[in-house]
Amino acid sequence: MGSLRVYRILQFLSFLGAAATAYFAWWCVPVPAHAWHSVAWFVLFATLAELLGVMMGPEDSDLEVTPTSPIYWAAAAVLGPFSAIIVCILCGFLSDLVSSTSYHLATSLDSIISSKQTHCTSRIERYVSQFLHKAGSTWEPRAQENWFVMLNRDMMYMSAVVMLVGIGGLTYHWLGGVLLQSSNVVLSLRNFILPFLGLVAAALAVEWCLHLIVMVVIDPIPGANGLYGVLLRMKLILIEEVLPFARAQLFLIVVALQMAYLFSRIGVLGFIVAAMPIVALRDFFHNWVTRRSAYLDTITTLATYMQHYHPYTRGHLKRVAEISTRLARELRLPAESIRHIGHAGLLHDIGKIAVSEEILDKTSKLEPEEWEKIKEHPLKGAEIISHLDFLEGIVDWIKYHHKWHDGRGYPLTNGSDGANIPIEAAIIAVADSFDAMTDDRELSLEWICDSCGHKPENNERPRKCPNCGAEKRRTYREPKTLDGAIDELRRGAGTQFHPRVVKAFLSMIERDGVHLDAR
Repeated sequence: MGSLRVYRILQFLSFLGAAATAYFAWWCVPVPAHAWHSVAWFVLFATLAELLGVMMGPEDSDLEVTPTSPIYWAAAAVLGPFSAIIVCILCGFLSDLVSSTSYHLATSLDSIISSKQTHCTSRIERYVSQFLHKAGSTWEPRAQENWFVMLNRDMMYMSAVVMLVGIGGLTYHWLGGVLLQSSNVVLSLRNFILPFLGLVAAALAVEWCLHLIVMVVIDPIPGANGLYGVLLRMKLILIEEVLPFARAQLFLIVVALQMAYLFSRIGVLGFIVAAMPIVALRDFFHNWVTRRSAYLDTITTLATYMQHYHPYTRGHLKRVAEISTRLARELRLPAESIRHIGHAGLLHDIGKIAVSEEILDKTSKLEPEEWEKIKEHPLKGAEIISHLDFLEGIVDWIKYHHKWHDGRGYPLTNGSDGANIPIEAAIIAVADSFDAMTDDRELSLEWICDSCGHKPENNERPRKCPNCGAEKRRTYREPKTLDGAIDELRRGAGTQFHPRVVKAFLSMIERDGVHLDAR
């Protein structure tokens, strides 16, 4: 409730900021009498660009990337800040109208087509259906949303756009920006290019500051409190959302400069010349999203395969991933490590697919030769992951997650200590050992069977699932209590476990507890 209250305050402040920006834009920069004809063309082109939006994927179903920014920046320079604000508002309204109408028409047409025999469906109907689906693709994830929630979010987004475009346009005006009127390089640089770069810098600064503030409020990092938590969340956003688009943002500036110059010189034909870079930019976003989705799908597929091969690992893998991520944050590792260590936690036992099920499911004490087979799984896992280029960075984390800090453990490596073992591998080692020792009985908030998904009533935590009979425990270890597992970590600090990681783990659970929502 506290976060919701703060979000409502931010929402109100954004509306107020948008209104103030629009007023200052209207008051400070006169609107040319002939501007409305140009406004109409900018609205049309911006709406078409908005319909080229790319959805970020199922895990970010409400996040959409559109190539409209260069059009808004060009409008702020060519038309002035207030006219550019009008362009943004009309574009947002028209794009939603076209997208929602196309989606509902596509749904209706699909119903008509499905009621016919396949051979009676004309080629024209199929082409029309495909076209409508593409035009309504940005509306599809929103079709089932509550209208009030959707309206609130759209107004929040529009307020942000008004502020970034208005402030960018005002910056351009205050820097003395005028459209290119001379071939003199110095005058062009002073009167157009530098003020335009100031426009873009101001717009991007407003955009990302607003985004950072909102994400810190509505999606904080669990267990990372205070100023450190705020700064870490911002750093993660910069790593995960800003840097991947850095090259595209540089390209946007060139496109916007080109668009502003061409429109001021040759009018509407300038949009046609600028259309190709816009389409290329959309393809860049689409390819980036496709690669990102393939990366996440591969991780999910590998983890799912491991879970089906040995059902016990379902809850174990998720818990190790969550504990590892929390520990990486506690240790203030680089944001890139924090971003990927959860993936390594999900995949750390993938090498066990090369170990016999009879060994993994054995309930009695393992024989020495069986332990030797178990010890092969880190190397096997690293070998599997090494064939995937985008997972190259986590190979050593998986390979050494059973290597002791004093050099013992497995696999065997050159040297007498574990000084060269990545800290991420040491984190996974602590998370893996702690979860294995505690056997999940007191870690997860709820008991859910890893094999069939059964959830007992009255918050019971049976050793065997009453529905399918599966064991809720690691078969070859006797579980310990939480205190017993913590004592074991303390005793192993400096020998089996990295002392710095153990210290961070103890501080973390003392402050935040150990209960997890990973099942």
